[in-house]
Amino acid sequence: MSLMEKIGTRLVFADGDTDALLIATGVRTESCIEAQCMENPGLVANCHTAFADAGSEIIRTNSFGANSVRLASFGLADHVNEINWQAAQIARQSVKGRDVTVAGSVGPLPTNDLPRHEVAAVFREQIGALLDGGAQMIFFEDFSDLDNLLLALEIKYSLHHCPAVCSLSFSDTGTLADGTTLAAALAKLTNADADILGISCSQKSCLALAAAAHELSLPTPFAISLSRSASDRPNLEGFASACPALARVGVGIIAGGSGILPQHMAAARKNTTDPSGETLADRSSS
Repeated sequence: MSLMEKIGTRLVFADGDTDALLIATGVRTESCIEAQCMENPGLVANCHTAFADAGSEIIRTNSFGANSVRLASFGLADHVNEINWQAAQIARQSVKGRDVTVAGSVGPLPTNDLPRHEVAAVFREQIGALLDGGAQMIFFEDFSDLDNLLLALEIKYSLHHCPAVCSLSFSDTGTLADGTTLAAALAKLTNADADILGISCSQKSCLALAAAAHELSLPTPFAISLSRSASDRPNLEGFASACPALARVGVGIIAGGSGILPQHMAAARKNTTDPSGETLADRSSS
């Protein structure tokens, strides 16, 4: 069964905060996390394996900020292809033999001041390397600039027609940084043929935003990426308890954002699995 078929019938979990796992093993917070794909590939692989063992069916590559603009601040602008290719290879090898999809993680650029053709070139370089390395889909994460996300999606389609999650970072009130509403943003992504719409938010606002997206009756499945905010209780229950309600309003993929570790993912899987072992197959309300 393909990933798109899975999310049409039941909830699918992506992984969580790989950065936090790497930092917990001693990687310095001020270092380039993505460079660990070159420097400590075994460490990165262990993080992917931990999330797969916890029940994640989508593993995102350790490449969120591995674009030439951000890597330049670490003196690594010439290593975009190497880091992204290696990130995809590490993820593929770490879940070899499992029914797990490897998603190439692509984050936003650290600046919105570049001309369109330069932005396109930056995304083309990163996405191309991830696909060459074996990524089976692309996961655009935490974008706040809708135009940049639309351009990145256009570039992805020019390279490959694998599925893509297009995730925008919304405030608790359901707007982007420039004031664009949830409905307007998701409509534009739908018109651009986004395979999977995405919402990135805190646990505090996740259900309201997911319900609002559900009410739009869009023809496209959607994913939600949950982060623990400073006010969230630092335990397993908050993340795990949010997941069944999200599935009931049509969320197809739940990904862990900042602060979500394998133990949170395992608790969520347990909380959304019925006695027969199926993960929320009942989507009758969606």
